[in-house]
Amino acid sequence: MKKSFGQHFLHDKNIIAKIVDAVSVGSGELLIEVGPGAGALTEGLSELALGILTLIEADRDLIPSLHDRFPQADIVQADAALVDYDAITQGRPWVFVSNLPYNAGNAILEKIFTSKNPPRQLVVMVQKEVGERMMAKAGEMSVLSVATQLYCDVERLFIVKPGAFIPPPKIDSMVLRMTTKAGGSGRESIIALAKLGFAHRRKQLRQTLAQANVADLVVIDAAIESFGYPKTVRPQELKTEDWVKLFSALNT
Repeated sequence: MKKSFGQHFLHDKNIIAKIVDAVSVGSGELLIEVGPGAGALTEGLSELALGILTLIEADRDLIPSLHDRFPQADIVQADAALVDYDAITQGRPWVFVSNLPYNAGNAILEKIFTSKNPPRQLVVMVQKEVGERMMAKAGEMSVLSVATQLYCDVERLFIVKPGAFIPPPKIDSMVLRMTTKAGGSGRESIIALAKLGFAHRRKQLRQTLAQANVADLVVIDAAIESFGYPKTVRPQELKTEDWVKLFSALNT
């Protein structure tokens, strides 16, 4: 394993089987796996894919072995955070599966979420802490939780202990299943607003947005209070749908 890719290769057969069982691939759907590594998870996924399988792997040294083991797969040697998923899927329905590399997982998910043709379903393994942030509720929200929940319904499946990997990481991992929501206009603009709001998460949201010249303080106060919050609210206290309301109130 090359540390630069941030990969820990999954080898526990029970965990692999549970991940494969969590994936549903319909007839004619494309299955894309990012970071197949040595192909431990790919073995089970290839049986689901009905021959329509694409593997994206950054480590060129792993490509020959993947070609040998999975000759039916389309293998792309590339950084998954930079890949044009729309070019690969070409409008076809698809499913995404990955033991996401720790150092690039968020960037890969952002790229996928903002594609014109997002996947119907994602089954991913992330750091436990990251998974908890993605599923956070009001009071513990972050930009990551707002962004994830705007695009997907998120379901926690199970925890994976370090011993399931080679080499073992120092932390637990979490497997999530995400179902993408129907496209809504302005989601990237809502996330941009949330990024401004969370720039100083300990400050009152009104102050941070006013300092960022989003709107006059009076307008911000009126918008916040219009959906039931005191004007002293802090960004982590808003639910995902509140960011949608706030964006709408500030842009009418």
